Amino acid sequence: MKKVLFATTALIATTGMAAAEISFGGLGRFGIRYDDSQTSEKSRLESRFRLTVTGVAESDNGVKFEGRIRWEANAAGFGANTAPGTGGAGAAGFAVSTGGFRMDVGNASDVFDSGDIMSWGGTGVGYTGFLDQAANFSGQNKNGFGAGANGREVVKLRYTANGFTGAASYAPGTSTGTAGYYQVGAAYSFGDHKIGAMYGDTTTMASNAQWAVGAGGSFGDISYSVIAADNDVQDGVAYAASGSYSVSSATSLQAFVATGGAAGNDTSYGIGAKHSLGGGVTLGTGIGSDAAGNMQADAGVVFNF
Repeated sequence: MKKVLFATTALIATTGMAAAEISFGGLGRFGIRYDDSQTSEKSRLESRFRLTVTGVAESDNGVKFEGRIRWEANAAGFGANTAPGTGGAGAAGFAVSTGGFRMDVGNASDVFDSGDIMSWGGTGVGYTGFLDQAANFSGQNKNGFGAGANGREVVKLRYTANGFTGAASYAPGTSTGTAGYYQVGAAYSFGDHKIGAMYGDTTTMASNAQWAVGAGGSFGDISYSVIAADNDVQDGVAYAASGSYSVSSATSLQAFVATGGAAGNDTSYGIGAKHSLGGGVTLGTGIGSDAAGNMQADAGVVFNF
């Protein structure tokens, strides 16, 4: 994320000088998507523009206060992106951090989504990441920071020290009757590797207990992620693995496989490749099969700014 400094100092009568900073960052992407499950127009153009604005202020005693909001516009593609102009601004998310402690409030990621403990999706394939190692997982309570309509508020606490990370989050129920839920997790990092476990449940009589365990890291040019997860909605445990191999400083290959979950699930899999053109610009393509046995593919370009 490239930073633009709008305000560097502000004079406060009783406390002296305080620093504030605003940064802009995001991405653009465009290309073509293919989905064999579509009854017509199996191939479509797809695009996304995303802008995240973050404001940070630090108190005299070193406590950081952060606020951020994301705008996003999507065009065509499949799933939620069915028409030009879908998206919009998301709700605001806030954070307070000092030392190894951080608290997120509002439009924020919960424990299962945040990646604090383990990577849920691992390495996806294609320039859009249209399939990843979570392809066979379903029914989990999992919400994250994003754009567009967001009906969930989240409070998440995280503490990190000496390779250990502990996190807990709570999302209250909504006015439309969606149940509230809580999540906890812990992870330990050693060298280039990390192991972790997460657990959560709803706060109503209709329990949806969920858990996940996993590991991730790298061996030189090879990065990897493995995960197993289950909940009261899935028929069985889902298992998945994903990874990436750096062929050169500019080119990498990605792959994943996932199995289990719902009783009717096929094994999901996919392979992809990316090539950096420098300056934050990357070409990408991928092909794979989802849990319903439908072939999907994409090809396009992503540029980060």
